[in-house]
Amino acid sequence: MPGRLLVSNAILALPGGLSRGDLLCEGPRIVAIGRKVESAGAAVFDAQGLTAGPGFIDVHVHGGGGHSFFRRDPDRIRAYSAWAPQNGLTSYLISTIGRDEDETAAIFESLAPTVAATPGAEPVGFHLEGPFINPLRKGAFDPAMLRAPRPWEFDRYQAAARGLIRQVTFAPELPDALELAAAIAASGALPAMGHTDATAEECRAGFEGGVKHVTHLFNAMRPIHQREGGPIVAALLEESVTCELICDGAHIAPEPLRLAYRVLGPHRAVVVTDNLHIAGTGSEGGQFAGQEVKVTGAKAERADGTIVGSVAPIDQHFRNVVEFLGLDLPTAFRLCATNPARVAGVQRSKGCLERGYDADVVFLDSDLAVAATLCRGEVAFNRDEWRLHPA
Repeated sequence: MPGRLLVSNAILALPGGLSRGDLLCEGPRIVAIGRKVESAGAAVFDAQGLTAGPGFIDVHVHGGGGHSFFRRDPDRIRAYSAWAPQNGLTSYLISTIGRDEDETAAIFESLAPTVAATPGAEPVGFHLEGPFINPLRKGAFDPAMLRAPRPWEFDRYQAAARGLIRQVTFAPELPDALELAAAIAASGALPAMGHTDATAEECRAGFEGGVKHVTHLFNAMRPIHQREGGPIVAALLEESVTCELICDGAHIAPEPLRLAYRVLGPHRAVVVTDNLHIAGTGSEGGQFAGQEVKVTGAKAERADGTIVGSVAPIDQHFRNVVEFLGLDLPTAFRLCATNPARVAGVQRSKGCLERGYDADVVFLDSDLAVAATLCRGEVAFNRDEWRLHPA
């Protein structure tokens, strides 16, 4: 259990804007925010020259630092959680699936004990991407893995995951998709539309049937046509849904990102990485789902040009959000922390610097590079050792 830690001299990215001040952590929680906070007996982190914001939260990530989530290996989760704070990540959903029903259930059963019980960046649940997606928009998925929605199959996965599946991506135009959406919602998870060839009308039926979120808008879905807007236009116009945006500069060009943000605004846009295990490693390629992938810039792709995922960690996405969208820092933190917390269902404890919230904090220097990260009151990454003074 962490003790008392005073963060002093920080520029705090609070819900109301930037404010210079101190932040006191007691164990895993924030207990005071203000100027000249009383801190007898506390260790001190000198944040002079740094901006402190809520730690980044990624609701669509498959691994990083050489660690993949597509395995029945809890040590991979623990290793990723130890690695990720260097990029400012403090919480995430484990985005995973197996090659068939039995393997998928086994992955959830094996990894469930790591949720909310892992030091460092905290896994707060699971994201099931597939197998109930449209083969026409399969992206990097093996077609042999895919099938029409089966609500009872999802129920099996949720039971194996101990009820910790928080988000499920599926195609709303497939048979029994709306029944699946109902089962997902009834379990407490978020029905999400993605990897879809749906028309705008089929998307609207999905929204009416419970879809509340859109997985990586623009990617792996029917493109916009002037006579059929498809899922992109339908999602942008549906004010009740949030939409994921991959902001690595490779999945989506800056211009469509800016267009999407103008419609979505600061409350509906959710930045995700869609990172693979090779993200942040500097590797020029590797294996994914039994096939070779090559890194080109911020993305990994197969020989046929199919994008498999991003290799740019979350802090690079944050910097791109500021650059591409022209956002101030409090708004950029909303897209990379506050809104993802809502998607993951942890908005009452994470995603904001507020009293009573988890002490998940990222510290950025003037170049928006990560200087330090707190995960539930513990210093999980510290670039400049001189800043931390023991009690």
